[in-house]
Amino acid sequence: MEKRKHYGRKIKRTKNLYRRRKTAGQKVFGTVVLIVSASAIAFLGFCIGKPLLDYLGGIGTGNTQSEWTPAASYMQRQEEPKRTGDVAAETDIAEEAAVEEAVTEAVTAAPEQTTAPLIPVSDGTLISAELPASALDNRASLSAVLAKVKAGGCNSAAIQLKDENGNLRYRTSVPEAAGSDLVTGTMTLDEIMSVFAENSLIPIAEIAVLRDEEGCALLTDMSYKCMDTPSVSWLEAGKRRWANPESDALREYFAKITAELTEAGFENILLSCVMFPDFQPYDTEWIPAKFFAPDRYRMLSNVVKAGTMIEMKASDVIGETYGRTAEVLNDITLLHDNSIALVISRDDLPTELGYPADARLLLETTLSLAAKKTFGLDIVPVIDGSGFDDSEKQKIAEALGELGYESYIIR
Repeated sequence: MEKRKHYGRKIKRTKNLYRRRKTAGQKVFGTVVLIVSASAIAFLGFCIGKPLLDYLGGIGTGNTQSEWTPAASYMQRQEEPKRTGDVAAETDIAEEAAVEEAVTEAVTAAPEQTTAPLIPVSDGTLISAELPASALDNRASLSAVLAKVKAGGCNSAAIQLKDENGNLRYRTSVPEAAGSDLVTGTMTLDEIMSVFAENSLIPIAEIAVLRDEEGCALLTDMSYKCMDTPSVSWLEAGKRRWANPESDALREYFAKITAELTEAGFENILLSCVMFPDFQPYDTEWIPAKFFAPDRYRMLSNVVKAGTMIEMKASDVIGETYGRTAEVLNDITLLHDNSIALVISRDDLPTELGYPADARLLLETTLSLAAKKTFGLDIVPVIDGSGFDDSEKQKIAEALGELGYESYIIR
């Protein structure tokens, strides 16, 4: 945003062209009266004003002797030299001229700007499309996809930077993963951000959290451990590793990833797979009982703070009890300032409600039911495009605007 220039207020000085002559006696008498009046006013001000100000300053504090710390801007002003009269005006003019000359010289001498334009700042509205994984193959492919997205009327785009296998689709500098097989992307975050900036689009980083097969295979301390043999990782259905939300290794690893994203300029981070594995009754023999307890959702607070949005399936939100992806809603105090990225699919309504053939009716019904179960939290609808054709997607986009949803993502 271009900064506005602020100029000092112009002061107009006038001269009295018609001064009356005064006698010497009048001058002496006037001077004496002026001195006496000023002394009286100063004395009254000290005797009355100071106690009054002290009293007013002590109201509501319970301590009339409390110290006042001036604001920084005030303290800085006290350090400036005092100026009076026309000398100050002349000094201001001279300084303004010097500053203007210095700025002109700096602009003239500055090299041509070669860096990418800045990422646009969101006004709270995110109309997004989700990019395919192939978009990150190289700079040219990403630029081509973003150009198409922008032409479609979007002001942002979502891209998955950590998938459900734990692979990082960019060249990370996080020590635990850098140079390992976890890194499947060739572009750095700075390169990705520069392409978004060139297309004037706001990026949304999607990160899969607890489903992390490859990450847990490399960083085994992040995984669930078997009770009898703590060195052995528990596997879902004997095949797949999951990250344990109570693991210190996971929290440290994830903190580094999100810090890396934030430092690169990603202000919107969407967390998916914030859930527990699909535990089976026989798994109680392998892992601690606390992972089956009704209040296990509290463990998820260790990871939700890492993002700005948490992905949940609509069917998990609007059911009688919260499903796997929505368990954290059992205690909304765990969500900090997170919004809910509500994934709406063609078949996500409860069976007793049927499956409306009309996409708009399905959307309105789903959002209405979800609003009752999300305690007023911000909802960002995520439309699962695989169940809708292009005309239905258009109807959905129009309906979202009419319903007052300023942000949404279409997959």
